[in-house]
Amino acid sequence: MLDFLQSRRIRLLWTALVHIGAAAQPVSGKELAQKLTCSRRYLESDLQALAQQGLLESRRGAHGGYILARSPHRISLHDVLNCLSGHGPEDTDCLCQIQEQIVLPQLQQARQCVADTLDRISLADALNQAADLHLMQRARNSTDFSI
Repeated sequence: MLDFLQSRRIRLLWTALVHIGAAAQPVSGKELAQKLTCSRRYLESDLQALAQQGLLESRRGAHGGYILARSPHRISLHDVLNCLSGHGPEDTDCLCQIQEQIVLPQLQQARQCVADTLDRISLADALNQAADLHLMQRARNSTDFSI
């Protein structure tokens, strides 16, 4: 049912964000692709989508790459999924009363429950777990200064 959360695309992108969040300097798409053993082209379009939505900053040049655009405490798995999925308008032209009054509210309730859970999973959590397991060093700027 929620297999999209275990898709290769999401796994690679969330792992890339952990690497970016733990790095002291920008991480290039080429470096990320090597670490994740995937095609740079496969990863770049999703990284660019995250940059367009304000989760990452993309820096050009010899020492360029990707850095977090906000604190890892303020980047949730829900944010990432929202960047990757199109949220176009729903087709509501052919709704019967059962769909309109029962099915759509139930689906909206389920969507909200999933969204609430995904909002509680932050990049900071992933970075802390990676550091606790000694898979990488603790990120330098992992403090959340937001109000």
